[in-house]
Amino acid sequence: MEYALVVLWLVAYYAFALAALPVASALFSRFPDRGATLALPVALGTVTLLADWFGQVAFTSATVAVAVAVVVAASALLARDRDLDLRAYAEAMAVFTVAFLFLVAVRAVDPAITPRAGEKFLDFGLLKSLMRAPALPPEDMWWAGEPVAYYYGGHLMTAVLTTITGTLPRYAYNLALAGFYAMLVTSVYGLAGAVADSRGASRRLAGGLAAFFVAFASNLFTALRLAAGVLPASLSTHVATVLEMDEGLGLAPKDFFYWDASRVIPGTITEFPLFAYINGDLHAHMMSQPFLVIVAALTYVAYRTPAEDTRRRQAIVFGALPAASGLVATTNFWSFPTTLGVTWLGLTFADAHPLSLLPRVAAPAPDRRLREELVRILGALAVTAVVGVLAFVWAGPFVLNVLLGAAGSRGIVFFPDRSSFVGLLVVHGAFLAVFALYLGSYAKRTVTDSATEVGALGAAFLFAGWQWNVAAIALVAPLLFVAWALLRTTDGVDFETVLVVAGAGLVLLVEFVYVRDNAVPTRYNTVFKVYMQVWVLWGTAAGVALASLVSGAVPDWDVPGLPVSRRQVSAVLAVALVLSTGVYGVFALGEHVAADKRIHRADDPTLDGKAFVESTHPTETAAIAWLDARSGRPHIVSAPGKPYQWSNPAASLTGLPTVVGWTKERIYRGTDAYRERTADVDQIYTADWETRERLLDRYDVRYIYLGPHETERYGRVNTDFDRYPGISQVDHFGSVRIYEVNQTVVGNASGA
Repeated sequence: MEYALVVLWLVAYYAFALAALPVASALFSRFPDRGATLALPVALGTVTLLADWFGQVAFTSATVAVAVAVVVAASALLARDRDLDLRAYAEAMAVFTVAFLFLVAVRAVDPAITPRAGEKFLDFGLLKSLMRAPALPPEDMWWAGEPVAYYYGGHLMTAVLTTITGTLPRYAYNLALAGFYAMLVTSVYGLAGAVADSRGASRRLAGGLAAFFVAFASNLFTALRLAAGVLPASLSTHVATVLEMDEGLGLAPKDFFYWDASRVIPGTITEFPLFAYINGDLHAHMMSQPFLVIVAALTYVAYRTPAEDTRRRQAIVFGALPAASGLVATTNFWSFPTTLGVTWLGLTFADAHPLSLLPRVAAPAPDRRLREELVRILGALAVTAVVGVLAFVWAGPFVLNVLLGAAGSRGIVFFPDRSSFVGLLVVHGAFLAVFALYLGSYAKRTVTDSATEVGALGAAFLFAGWQWNVAAIALVAPLLFVAWALLRTTDGVDFETVLVVAGAGLVLLVEFVYVRDNAVPTRYNTVFKVYMQVWVLWGTAAGVALASLVSGAVPDWDVPGLPVSRRQVSAVLAVALVLSTGVYGVFALGEHVAADKRIHRADDPTLDGKAFVESTHPTETAAIAWLDARSGRPHIVSAPGKPYQWSNPAASLTGLPTVVGWTKERIYRGTDAYRERTADVDQIYTADWETRERLLDRYDVRYIYLGPHETERYGRVNTDFDRYPGISQVDHFGSVRIYEVNQTVVGNASGA
């Protein structure tokens, strides 16, 4: 185990957070911790944005140093006028350290950067490509000669940390993964604590519950299986049928598989953070979540800032929010619309009128209620549109090089297959229970005074859901409606309810619309990416809501005929939810540690993500290491590969660009372009010499990789490349032969 590296990275994280503490304190001055829990993502996010811009000219260690120096200089200027809360900083770093060491322990048991069951080859290949890049954007390791067509902001942040600490990428992969997890835990802890504190609830209880729900809790699938295990066999089978499972529900440790809870609704991925981090991808949809929380926190600042403090509101809305949203776009474009949605909702429900943010535009005087609401909603939308444009400016390198350069194979499709009522309850039921009790505490009087109207509205939602076969209308639409109404009519609810509305809107949205691309023609990918965001928003809101219920910060009520109070019911609910949503983590960690696989390292933990290669693919280890030692970005050619298989390891594990790699490139380059390159690679290995020579020159190939995958695809006939002029075998590595191409000879011959 590389304990020295763990300490080094912790010190680096501490230093970044301390360096940005004055900036965070200026942004979040009204938070009880003065922004200490958000200082680290503020620091790393700002440095990454600057490095992306500076890196368009040159991406070196000096580029990273300049970006860091800008942040330190800005903090030094701000530090002169404010007292820093070092106790809050110590508390924030304590939370971060616990979360960081927890995930380090998880990854040390299974650190492997394998291609199976995830996107690790893509993620590590992007990191290695960035470490080789003389300027940004980096060259695509699966599409030689062209820049990446993928959002690389989180990988760039990892490259920044890798450069600063001088760590080999094979170790940095897992250390960065633990850092993103710990940032998510810490930022959620801070935001939930700030919202709870403003309403008189326990800051630490709310922060702790929110961190638990976001970072450790799961959906109810595992708990239901465990509970059903005590049922008679016939009843268990019936419950399994209701839950749309193909097998019985009984659960024993030997039956548990951590994957099952992420596939509850057929045709979708119902993912949550703990599953993702145990699976271990350093992937965009995970790395963007701490910065989605930053956007929510900045929106909360704008939400709470008084109308008369116009300059501060404008600085947050038109200064900080676009930068944070631009970073999210660069890190994971799937989350970018959500940042604008959260901004729009925060401005809509803030006490200050959104139009007062615009120069020389006065907030209209109250007129008729409906007209006033429409003006507020549309005004917030107009301001959000400005935020979106400014965010695109901050994300300029990504927009110009990646977003506008993509093949454009994506499209919006309406009316996909819908989720079942039971499926939605299993996935979202824990959150819905908290929100029903919490919002019900405020809506009790309205329900009592307007029982007929409320009953009619509920019946309308049920009828619409049944008539249109959209269970979410019956289950989630009432939550959105009640939360929205309470935000506009009740003083008691706060920003946590804005997050409830945001999450409910996303859950409803994916029942009606999805993004189709070349990868998956259904809503599979859309639900996958959106549900992770819902989990973060609702987990944060649930922490605040449950802490408010337990601590008595909501209107009290009694259950007629029963000697129990709302606080007692809330306490029982809190315990039940922690147990039911936490049992997955217990089983998953037990399975993770006890797994009997060659790539697992329970007896010899390490953070070396490439250590598995020697034990699982020993005949290719030396060849990959030899290529990895090459400087610069010499092009290689290897057989095209399929996702989630051991293919294109020479490019994925070294960052050296291959002519064509995984078929995922179809999504970014288009099917026709991918087929053309695939045909060219096939001809390099099989065609006559004149054709090979021309294609080797076209793609500027320096090394030809002939490993097991290539031999399986092309056979051994006519693959002795060293019999051709300008090509020589550099070495023989077990089952791999590598040939070096002298482009001076090949290029001249091809040109002639």
